[in-house]
Formats: sequence, C-alpha cells, structure tokens
Amino acid sequence: MTKGLETAMSSIDICSARQATIKDKMEMVLDIGQLLMESGGDSKSIVRDMLRAAAYLGLHWKHLNFHMTYTTIMANYDGEKKSYTVFRKCRIHGINMTTIADVSQLSWRALEQKYETGTFKADLEGMKEKSMCRHYPQWATSLAAGIACGGFCKLFGCDWVAFVYTALAACIGFWVRHGCNRFGVNPYISIAASACIATAAAYWTQVLPGSATPWFPMIACMLFLVPGVPLINSFDDLMNNYIVSGMTRAMNTMLVVLAMTFGIVGAISLCQIPAYSTYDIVPDSIYGSQAIAAALAAMGFSVIFNIPPRLLPVAGIGAVMAVGTRNILAIGFDVPMAWASFWGAALVSVVGFKLAGRLRAPRSVVTVPAVIPMIPGVLMYRLLIGIFYIPSLDPQGLLTAIQSGVQAFMIILAIALGATIPDMIAHQFIERSKHQRLCHLLAVARSGEDSAFEIETDIDQASNLK
Repeated sequence: MTKGLETAMSSIDICSARQATIKDKMEMVLDIGQLLMESGGDSKSIVRDMLRAAAYLGLHWKHLNFHMTYTTIMANYDGEKKSYTVFRKCRIHGINMTTIADVSQLSWRALEQKYETGTFKADLEGMKEKSMCRHYPQWATSLAAGIACGGFCKLFGCDWVAFVYTALAACIGFWVRHGCNRFGVNPYISIAASACIATAAAYWTQVLPGSATPWFPMIACMLFLVPGVPLINSFDDLMNNYIVSGMTRAMNTMLVVLAMTFGIVGAISLCQIPAYSTYDIVPDSIYGSQAIAAALAAMGFSVIFNIPPRLLPVAGIGAVMAVGTRNILAIGFDVPMAWASFWGAALVSVVGFKLAGRLRAPRSVVTVPAVIPMIPGVLMYRLLIGIFYIPSLDPQGLLTAIQSGVQAFMIILAIALGATIPDMIAHQFIERSKHQRLCHLLAVARSGEDSAFEIETDIDQASNLK
C-alpha cells in the first residue's frame, strides 16, 4: 500500500462521521461477501469488493484477513489493541447477476456520494431484500429456459422445428424443478426429476411431425440445468489460489451433473429410449443460424441469471462474438475445439473488460452469460452416461465416453482461462485509472479536499493475498 493511500486511510479513520464499531463494520463487509457468494460471484471479485467496502469504512487492508469457502466466509481484523473475528454462513446459492452488479457498485457510490455509514448500511439492507426479487416473472423465466435450450439445440445442428420441440420440453422440465423447489425438495433430487421429465417430454415429441432431426431435443432439453457459472467460477477460484472454494464449487458442479445424469438415465429406462448420446453434434452453418442461436441461448440464460434487462442485448452480442470466433477457428481453420473456445472467450473477456465501466456493471456480469453457450454440457453427461452403462459398453464405446470427458474438461478449462486471463492481465498492467480513482475518493471522502494523489492503490493485489 502506497504512502498516499495510507494518509488517506488515516484521515478516514479519524473521521467523526463514522462512529460504527469495528464489529459493525466487519458485519457490513461480510454482508457484501455473503450477498455476492450466494449470488454466484467468484472469490477474487468477492474479496476485492469486500476490501473496497472495508477501505470506505476505514478498515485498513493490512489488518484484514479473509478465509473464503463456498459455504462460509471468515474475516479477521487485527487492530492495535484487539483482534476481531467474525464469520458468515452462505446457505442458499443461486445466480443473481443483478445483485452482483448492485453490490459491486455500492462501495463506489458510497465514496462518490460521501455516504454516511448509516446510509451505506440502509442501502445494503435494501439490497438484501431486493435480492429475493427478480426482474422477470416466473413464466418469462420458464420461456427463457426453453429458448436457451432451443438455442443450444440449434447450435448442435437441429432444424427450427426441433428448436420449438426442445423449448417445449425444457419449459416442462423447468416447471417441474420450480415445483420441487417450492415444496422444499432436495435440490439434487429436483434436478434429477427435472432432467427426467424434460427428457421424457422431448422423447415423446417424436410423435409430432415436421422435424428432420427428431433426436436433438433429447440432447438439449435439460441443458438449462447445466451449472455453467459455478463451473467457470470453480476454475477461476483455483487459478486465483482460492483452492478450498474452487474445489467445493467443482464438487457441487459434479453433483449437479450426476443428478442430471440420473434423471436422464431414469427417463431412458422408463420410456425404453434407444441410445442417442452418440449422435454427432455438428453446426449446420458457421454464420447465420449459429449467430441467432448463440444470441438466443445467451439471452435465455441471462434471464435465468436475473441479469439487468438493459444488459440482455450485450449478452446476446457477446455470445455471437464468442461462438462465431469459435466456429470460424474450429470449422474454418481446423483449430482444436479447446483452443477455438479459448480465443472466443478471450475476445469477449477483453471487450467486456473495456465495456464494463461504461455499462456500470462488473466484468463477470458482462462476459459470463456470453460464454455460457460454449459450455460442453452434452460432452459432460455423455461421459457419465457411458459410466452408468459401462458393463454393456464395448471397447469403442468406452473409448468414446472417455474422449468425451477429456474433451469436455479441456474445453471448460479453455473457456475459464479465456474468460479470466485477460482480466487478470488487465488488472495488473492496464486498468490503472480505476486504482487512481479509488485512491482519490478515499482521500477526499469527508475531508473536502479536491486534490488527487498521483498514485495507485493495490486493493486488487491485496485480493490476491487474502
């Protein structure tokens, strides 16, 4: 931490406007961490936002230590006279990108508008209540889930009639999961039930006329259940040395995929569905329909993630860029799918990083929905279905299942790397203005001074140490 920032922090510490106790301030910092963790934030961004809020509240980052897990956040403040330790359980996990965007902007707004501590706390309480609400009604979210799965199906090469059948089956599966959640059913059981009903519904759409690709709805109808955001976050946490949180997210992701596979296998057994997981997934074109499908899939998932409505077009355009780049490289230039996915995710990440400030939204809210259409959910459960039926598999079938799993892992790793590495590099070498802005705001907060410090803070570097 530079000398100028330490001077600014000292001026804040003695400010009489903030009379909250250290424990009260730490509780507010943990409120921010809990909201972000339960809304699907990655650990590095959560720690960065908590450190920024702590800086606003007058808690020096050198005296703060955070321990991050997927279910618990622990904070310790080692003051001159006393040491304080508080922790917070994170019990309900979902994806709420509106909450991520709102909470991430709160500490900036508090500094810019010179909030009193009471105002900051009131806004935080309001965000807690707001996080329980959604921009979109349940019927719209259900329709979005259907469109998202239909978009995936089109990306796999189906016709538009199969797109409609996929959307119909996905909507049915979505309502099954919604009903299970309302009655308090175990989340993994609700995922299995939803996958089972969606797969069965997709199978029975074969009796309907008009589609030349009748099997594709069964491949895509349950992909709204694929935990794309936790999957990306798990790799992001591991790469940023949040090992415990990353491993826990990865295990949760595996349990979700296993639950999906149980549901699919159940539908196959009940309906006597012949093998369909070996169908080739090949786009019908590189441009046109693929661009439309990518945009529909990304915007559908964005509604599921409760993204602010103003950012829906951004997610769609980003998906067109990501999937288009991947397809051009993979199909047009025979680049391996993992590398093609990496460059697609990297392009969106770079563009999203530059647009995030203008859009007043965190980078993850701008970029993650755009890369979701590249998640190889089919390859993941193709491996697991192969494992379930391993006694009856011939050597070639077993090899195909293993290849699917390895390919899925490599693509997911490539997407995670592509989505995070540009951000990591940018925070190290490019985005100095944000650091200078934070230092200036800390300096003038409650002081009436107008002079800016020609230095930068290391809040971001500190987040790497926590």
